Amino acid sequence: MVTMAALPPRKNPTPTKISKQHLTPLQILLQMGFPKHRAEKALAATGNRGVQLASDWLLAHVNDPFLDECAPREYILYACPTGPFLQQLESFWAQSRETCGWNGAHNFTPHITLVSFFKAPDECAPQLSKALKELMNLPGARIDRPIGLELYTSPNFMGFFVAEDDANYLKRLALQYVKEVSHSTISLEPHVKSLHLTLAYQFPPGQFNALKGLVESLDASCTDANWELRLYSRDPRLVSKQVHKVLYPHTPRETDELELRIGDYIYLNPDAIQASSDGWVEGMSWLTGTTGYLPENYTERTAESDAWTMHRTVPLCDTRVADEVSDVVDGSVPEVACTPSDSPEGTDAAAAPALGEFERANYFISMTQMSAVGQSESQPDSALLAPLDKAPAPSAEQQPTVDEQTNGGGKMLGGGTSKPLDDIPLEKLHELVKKRTNMRVIPGDEGAVQSQTAPSVESGTRKVYLMRHGERIDFTFGTWVPYCFDEAGNYVRKDLNMPKTLPTRKPSLWQRDSPLTNVGRYQALLVGEGMKDAGVRIAKVYCSPSFRCIQTATSVLEGLGLKATLPICIEPGLFEWLAWYQDGIPEWLSNDELIAADYNIATDYQPITTVAELKDHFHEKLGEFYCRNSAIAESIIKSTEGNVLIVGHATTLDTCSRFITGEKIRSTNDMGRIMQKVSYCSLAVMESVPAAGGSDEADAECSVKGNWKLTVPPCDPMTHTNNNRFDHKILLD
Repeated sequence: MVTMAALPPRKNPTPTKISKQHLTPLQILLQMGFPKHRAEKALAATGNRGVQLASDWLLAHVNDPFLDECAPREYILYACPTGPFLQQLESFWAQSRETCGWNGAHNFTPHITLVSFFKAPDECAPQLSKALKELMNLPGARIDRPIGLELYTSPNFMGFFVAEDDANYLKRLALQYVKEVSHSTISLEPHVKSLHLTLAYQFPPGQFNALKGLVESLDASCTDANWELRLYSRDPRLVSKQVHKVLYPHTPRETDELELRIGDYIYLNPDAIQASSDGWVEGMSWLTGTTGYLPENYTERTAESDAWTMHRTVPLCDTRVADEVSDVVDGSVPEVACTPSDSPEGTDAAAAPALGEFERANYFISMTQMSAVGQSESQPDSALLAPLDKAPAPSAEQQPTVDEQTNGGGKMLGGGTSKPLDDIPLEKLHELVKKRTNMRVIPGDEGAVQSQTAPSVESGTRKVYLMRHGERIDFTFGTWVPYCFDEAGNYVRKDLNMPKTLPTRKPSLWQRDSPLTNVGRYQALLVGEGMKDAGVRIAKVYCSPSFRCIQTATSVLEGLGLKATLPICIEPGLFEWLAWYQDGIPEWLSNDELIAADYNIATDYQPITTVAELKDHFHEKLGEFYCRNSAIAESIIKSTEGNVLIVGHATTLDTCSRFITGEKIRSTNDMGRIMQKVSYCSLAVMESVPAAGGSDEADAECSVKGNWKLTVPPCDPMTHTNNNRFDHKILLD
């Protein structure tokens, strides 16, 4: 028998494909050449969501002076409400800000603090997240009822205190978590004070009664209230700073200025804001970590927690079956069967932060290029939201562009899981873009627009004119209501581009239903005159219930010479996408209020979609929005004769024509691209296409879709430059 020699073990086996698959994100980043301390910092800053986000963060922060400092992040453990109770609280937050202004509670997401801020080295971030999951997997860790809350109000604090039994339960959880993660490099303590959910504090004494009234309307006994534990962290440089979100992009013109990108957050020193004499302050970018000077009115204060990183969220108490409950692991939901309310697309406001604040930035961070992707009318699109006494708005040539994150040639949503940009909910796009693309003002012979130098005679076919409203006050002057209404609620004009008078109503209602500027009304008047010169005849006019659209329709009719003879049919179904109005649809002026303000309104018109029916579409998807607007336009065509004018929003030109002209619904990206090119008072025209041997009347009886086409507008477009607000004090310097 031949004896086989023993096979000696190899000390350094060649790595196989299998072993490579088990490399940790840190190991992969090290193989990519990043220093260990930088890789650990990037993984902690992005919530350990994978290599892609971490590497993007490192590239974005290449000029961050803090990149090589060993200052640990600060962590905090919250118990946060979700579901209907959170919606109540968010509505209260919005109402209290609108009614009483900013107070300390607005600086954080609704929460109960279980473990106060503590510092931990970047390499410990995965351990902190894992410990929270393991704690909640222990028998009896979760409860099957909502947390009991007791309302308390005082002259300097309003909130809910946690009922004693539930408070003891939460304190035990916090204490156990502290024991699990405490060691020589991490020192933390559970929150020992009375557990509470703050509703308002640091508010002026004069706001007490107003806040108390809002607080007492909350229902803390909501049986559908769910709670979850959330582990957040923040950049240590954020301490004592205000967080502002960027409202408008800015390209630096001096070497000490900071680039502003839509979707970024800026850390500002409150004292610097107060001390600024020209509206410029020094701030630090959350996206890049760099500092520089910026116009403060290009930003708006937001909750500090908006700039935090989410590391893990775990259900705390839930009435659902245990198997249906899953936790979010560093921004990713495990593969489990879930109800629509659990899915990413069905996520309510409570679950949204669980995706992680950095992942939201991944829509637009790009290391190679920046370009615009679209916008909604619920946010500025052509002018700066600027207080009247702040820095001027930028000119068109100063506006940079913003792009979505690209990953390997494909547009992605997050670090580990690919998601096409077309699948991104369009309601998020309005937070990312407010920019127009460059264009030639006067096209040459190759341009599609032809000048109308003399009146033309319209053809015998029917036409539907689709028009966007004119320039808005809020997009021109920013937060204008507090400046233009006195304590008695009387309107006072503060700029010649503001109307002399406004219909009487509660001043705060104008914040969500903005009027036109005088320039906006003149824009619409010029379009009406251009249509009249081109021989346009209008038989019926329909309009979105937004006041800016009603004003636009009125001025167009004035230019056409039809203001007194052609009443406006107000159609709520023409309003823009409801997903942009998470706080509910605006409260519009009634027909009686409009008539009292000298607007010619068709009082006998019965809306195709009522306001009550519109509220039922609150959670409509993009496709449902297209269908709603298109169905309204189709119904108008079928029920009328002659030419029709429809005045709406930037989306109206596409949503009311897309299906009728035989085209398919646009993707999110395509719609955004179209919207950014629809300027104030843009005009599109649909023209009927009679069937062979038929007539327009016969066509009206059959299907509208596919029997219409887009055609050249009858008049030239209108272009004008930006005119910044003049401050005579500059001549005194």
